[in-house]
Amino acid sequence: MSALSLLQMIQISDSLFPIGAFTLSNGLETMVLQEKLTTKEDLDRYVKNYMKLLPFNNLGIMMLAWQRADDPDFLRQLDEVSMAVKTPREVREGTVKLCRRFLKLWKQLREYKSLAWYQEEVKEGRCIGDHSIAVGLYAREIGLEQELAGAVYVYNLITSIVTNAVKTVPLSQIAGQQILNQALEQVEECVAKAKEVEKEDLGVGGTQMDIAAMNHETLYSRLYMS
Repeated sequence: MSALSLLQMIQISDSLFPIGAFTLSNGLETMVLQEKLTTKEDLDRYVKNYMKLLPFNNLGIMMLAWQRADDPDFLRQLDEVSMAVKTPREVREGTVKLCRRFLKLWKQLREYKSLAWYQEEVKEGRCIGDHSIAVGLYAREIGLEQELAGAVYVYNLITSIVTNAVKTVPLSQIAGQQILNQALEQVEECVAKAKEVEKEDLGVGGTQMDIAAMNHETLYSRLYMS
C-alpha cells in the first residue's frame, strides 16, 4: 500500500467529491421529524446500531466487490442482490444515482478498467449500479488493502450520518465530534465482520430505519433525498 492509494480513497470519501453522497439521510430526517431522534444520546445509539448492520449491507457489499473484482458473473449477481436487499425505494434510487455519478466522474478524471467495465454493464442493462460495488472495485484497482479500504468507507458513511444529524436535529458540532470519535472505536470490528460476510448473508436490516426511509418518500418538505 502506498500513501497515494490511501489519499485516493480519502478523496472519494470527502464531502467535496461531487456525487451528492451528503444529500442522503436514509430515513434519519424522518426520525428527527417524528421526534425519535432529538438528543445526542439518540444519535449515539443510532450510529452504533447502524454500524452493527453495516457488515450485512453497504460495507459487506463493498468488501465483496473488492474480494471478487475479477469475477464478472459474481459482480452481476452481487449487483442484483444489493438492489433486492434495499427495501426503501429512495435508498435504492439513491445508491443508483451515486453510482452513476461516481462512474461518470471517474471517467473524466482517470480511466480504471474495473469501473469502465461496471459502467458498461450499467449502460447495457446487465447491472443496475450500486455505489458500494463501485467503491469496492475502485479500492481494489488503486491497490488499497481491503481492511483499510473498508475502514475509510465506514468513516465516510458515519461521518455523513453525524453531519446530517447535527444540522437537522440540531446538535452542537462538539456533540457530533464526540459521537464520531466514540464510533471510531467500532470501525475495526465492523470491518472484520464484513470481511467474513458472504453474498447470502446480505440483507440484515434495521426495520425501524427502513420504515423511516419509506415514510420519507411521502414527506411534504425535506432537506435530503432519502
